[in-house]
Amino acid sequence: MLDQNAATPLYEQLKLAIREGIKTGQFQPGTRLPSEAELEKLYDVSRITVRRAVKELCEEEILARKQGKGTFVLNSADISYKRLDRTVGGFHDSLVQEGKEATVDILEKSVIHVNPSYARDLKIDQEDDVVCLKRLMYADGVPVMIDTAYIPEKRFPGIYDKLEGNVALFRLMEQGYGVNLEHYYKVLKVRKATREMGRLLNCRVGDPMFDLFKITYNNMGIPQSISVSILKGEDTYYVISSEKEDRINQSGLSWKV
Repeated sequence: MLDQNAATPLYEQLKLAIREGIKTGQFQPGTRLPSEAELEKLYDVSRITVRRAVKELCEEEILARKQGKGTFVLNSADISYKRLDRTVGGFHDSLVQEGKEATVDILEKSVIHVNPSYARDLKIDQEDDVVCLKRLMYADGVPVMIDTAYIPEKRFPGIYDKLEGNVALFRLMEQGYGVNLEHYYKVLKVRKATREMGRLLNCRVGDPMFDLFKITYNNMGIPQSISVSILKGEDTYYVISSEKEDRINQSGLSWKV
């Protein structure tokens, strides 16, 4: 039963409840979801609430409507897995919104001098110290992405010592340093998996991988960080839309990178 008195809107609670039902097997992938009337009775909500929740889950590619047949739970080959949208939000916050648990393992952390190209992109001198943070990102305990971030130390003094544990980098930049992250520049390439990628992401050496290069800017247009994210290319496709967000899709989850 949903909490009628909670601050979270009922349609958002219903979306999470349906997601949880899919996760626990109450609603099996490939099967028809209960009708609007059945969901209305099951969760004690209005028809408007049901329709909005189902509509948004269809837009997020968790559910799909089939003309004359009803609404179905998408199977693992169809469900949106990795979504790269136009907002600048981070991995942790995006997965929390999806009702998933985001965790990270820090693989490497060091202070380096970046190459001339990265220095130009970050608008710093090549001699400036840059914190290099390499992490393995998990969604509900499943390794899904290798992310290497480059953060100019002069823009985030003391950040090296704060990058510990299950750190949410963008949240730290915004809340810990008062930075307003508003814009980005991205380049998407395809590459072959190395032995390390295969070991960390449970794939084979030579498998196709997405290599996503991203520069994030503040509201003044000053570059704040560079990140290079590696994602498995299997069953993955990139969606570019002038009306909706850009997305990377693969089986099972959604988040921003």
